[in-house]
Amino acid sequence: MAICLFLGQYFTNSPPKLNSNVLLIFLGSPLIITGFLFWMYVGYHMRHALFDKSLVTTGPFKYARHPMYVSIYIMLLGLGILFFSKIWFIIMLIFIPIFYLNCKIEEKQMTELHKEYFDYKKRVGMFFPKIF
Repeated sequence: MAICLFLGQYFTNSPPKLNSNVLLIFLGSPLIITGFLFWMYVGYHMRHALFDKSLVTTGPFKYARHPMYVSIYIMLLGLGILFFSKIWFIIMLIFIPIFYLNCKIEEKQMTELHKEYFDYKKRVGMFFPKIF
């Protein structure tokens, strides 16, 4: 997505520049930091699964099946606010269905790898915690 932002800004002849609005800086910066820390937290819980291919259901995976995408989107939202780029928000909207389709493919693969994934899928929301 960062490459898409750069190319989009490059071809529209308006290079991304840091917004001078202090309010937007105070909104965007914490989102970037929060997204990055959440991304690291998700990676910490995924570290063993990368090697032994186990199903992770602890930490952030207890509440969402795809917390990595959530953390990335939080960071990207912060970047969009920080640089306040219209093209950035358009690119983010375009990537929503792409991320969703990618998650569906991953879920199909996880269902084939782990029999317990079907029950996990019933209990845990895709991107946000299930309320009921």
